Amino acid sequence: MSAGPLLLKSLAPASLAVLMLVACDDAPAVPASTTTTATTAEPDTTVVEDTTTAPVEDTTVTEPDVVLPAITSTHSMFIGDWDMAAGRETTKCVVKRLDNEDELWVSRIRTELAPGSHHMIVYKSADTEEQLTPFNCDPFIETLGGETYPLMITQVREEALQFPKGVAFKFEPHQMVRIESHFLNYFPDAIVAHGDVHFDGIAAEDVEYQANLLFYGNVDIKIDPGQKYSTPWSFLSVPPDTKVFAITGHTHTYGTNVEIKTASDVDNPITSLYPAPDRPFDWQEAPVEFFDPPITFGQNDQNGFLYRCSWDNKTDPPRKLEFGESANKEMCFFWAYYYPTTGYHICISPGSLFPIPEICCGEGADICDQYFQ
Repeated sequence: MSAGPLLLKSLAPASLAVLMLVACDDAPAVPASTTTTATTAEPDTTVVEDTTTAPVEDTTVTEPDVVLPAITSTHSMFIGDWDMAAGRETTKCVVKRLDNEDELWVSRIRTELAPGSHHMIVYKSADTEEQLTPFNCDPFIETLGGETYPLMITQVREEALQFPKGVAFKFEPHQMVRIESHFLNYFPDAIVAHGDVHFDGIAAEDVEYQANLLFYGNVDIKIDPGQKYSTPWSFLSVPPDTKVFAITGHTHTYGTNVEIKTASDVDNPITSLYPAPDRPFDWQEAPVEFFDPPITFGQNDQNGFLYRCSWDNKTDPPRKLEFGESANKEMCFFWAYYYPTTGYHICISPGSLFPIPEICCGEGADICDQYFQ
């Protein structure tokens, strides 16, 4: 979903304008030299100063625009359609086989969501059987381990995740993809739930690095009615040489902020990444911040992320807020896109739930599955 947040300019690197320094040619005319006459017969030894305006040398350094590799193919799929009455909330999934005949290098993912969508997650799936009819599923659970892992998590109506030059996800022929869509109909009338996904591919010879995802968060959430609350600052480590090029945060309805910094440890923040000063956090359309150049960990004492989430519990009728998948509960997550890949990483700050500062899940680590199931 920061930037270095990279952070990066928002959403796509902008071209640099070329500043030209031009010598001023309307300065008043000045004589080539000025002479003072002596009062004696001695030779004139006056020092003559040349005040002619010299041309100003243009020292501007012009950086060339980044030319991205050409898109060679686009492959699309969707989730939908189903009717939703006013006030209804649901999460549904489909599992589909992409129509790519050959290996595909995806350098951009584009999504479009119908009104009422809270979020949509696009996964690279290890499933072998398609499930074309939308079925009920649990939000975010697939992010917490196993061989199915997210490629993109979008929270806005239209979004494009553009990777840096030479960076891409790798898809096998007829790649299996899982789409998870969480809808909440907050409109007075019925809606039709629908979401589209487009994968733009580039040639294999244009790829230098494979991309992947870091998924981090805090599950220790307990907020009394009427309370404003921020989690303690938590530190989660990042593998050395990881280059993060985009980042975004995620809460539910009562979230007011997700703050992310680079840090050497929990007591030593370095650089504020998210949100950007000109793009405040909004839980309904959480901004994605891009970094160019990417943020590189393991350099300049940048060993990991320091982060916290904030809420304002204005529930009516009043009730306690806790962690949960429903939009009526709360979450504190952020995810970062990075390269070169060392795999999909998920790390959790357990707070009071476990007496350790972080839990990292993945192959051979089932503690996340134990907690979230």
